[in-house]
Amino acid sequence: MSAAPKKATVRTTANRRDYDRRKKRGPIRKTGRPLWRQPMLLGVAVLLLGCGAGGGWWAWREGWLVEVQSRIDAASRSVVGAITPFKLADVTVEGRDYVERSAILAALNVKPGDSLLGVDLQASRQRLEAIDWVAGATVERRLPDTLYVTLRERRAVALWQNGTEYTLIDRNGRTVRASRMPPGAESLLLLGGPGAPEHVGELLLLLAYEPALTRQLRAAVWVGQRRWNLVLSNGVEIWLPEEDAVAALQQLAKLDGQHKLLTREYGIVDLRLPDKLYLRKRGPGGDPSSGPA
Repeated sequence: MSAAPKKATVRTTANRRDYDRRKKRGPIRKTGRPLWRQPMLLGVAVLLLGCGAGGGWWAWREGWLVEVQSRIDAASRSVVGAITPFKLADVTVEGRDYVERSAILAALNVKPGDSLLGVDLQASRQRLEAIDWVAGATVERRLPDTLYVTLRERRAVALWQNGTEYTLIDRNGRTVRASRMPPGAESLLLLGGPGAPEHVGELLLLLAYEPALTRQLRAAVWVGQRRWNLVLSNGVEIWLPEEDAVAALQQLAKLDGQHKLLTREYGIVDLRLPDKLYLRKRGPGGDPSSGPA
């Protein structure tokens, strides 16, 4: 028996054009569909539109939208934080004896978590050097998380006693209330009297003429906004004149070398009058006798 003839496929002109088009284009891939043609996404879109139109008030009342928004914000912050490199974790300061910690942090204007790369080193240095007691500063980044500050502070040359308050003084008369006394503060020259810090430079220049006498000096009192009284470590007071104090001090040093005036029973050496020297003996308690200032 002969085989059955194959069934012929008959295509119309329209069918052939459609067949040729599909053959040329190839199969339609699922992942290539436009999103708006996905049935599932289309349903979600319809649902969201329905919520916006008919259920928006209910969703807001139940806090659903607030919760969604807060979660989006939290996720955004997490992403931003994750991509911020070299977060600041520590500020290290070298050379600080007098300047307050709070003043340094205020000048740097940084906080933990800031980008270390975002710190303006030049501006930070300028703000640090604007602090009155800072003579110079450097600011460096030390990766991965440290800002390193080096300070060059002004040196204290005296300690000013104003009532019960003590203030450090540099040679230019700048004052600072230190949070702690630096090493060696007990050996600093003690100043007294209103206005003494403003005249400390003149005092240091005066004392430079007689270094041997300066080594015995314990305190200096600015009197009447016009002159100095010097107090030696043995309690002897030297009353200097308002004018020509250098000449008076040099004359005293010469006389002391000849007669040991500053090691005897005298409590006060009065040099206020030109070409005259007055000596006052110590009182019964060892204090100098009272007299005019």
